[in-house]
Amino acid sequence: MRPTGTIHAARLAGSPRLQRLLAYLRDRGGQGATTREIIEGAGICAVNSAIDELRANGIHIAPAVCEGRGPGGGMVYRYRISEGSTCSGSA
Repeated sequence: MRPTGTIHAARLAGSPRLQRLLAYLRDRGGQGATTREIIEGAGICAVNSAIDELRANGIHIAPAVCEGRGPGGGMVYRYRISEGSTCSGSA
């Protein structure tokens, strides 16, 4: 698949939204969080886009893991900060 372009990521230092998401994922530790948990716990709507923005800011997020289908039939994805991430989050 050919890349279609780049995202216009917010800078972590100036984005309360990205800071909130990063803090939430750090608080969750190794268990990470599903899309729904992030929506409810961090108040983030476009979770996959916000995760990509964190990555663009140098935060190492492991690829989303599909955990099957939820009660409504939708796919359930879990996001985690990668082990050994050396980024301080001050990008």
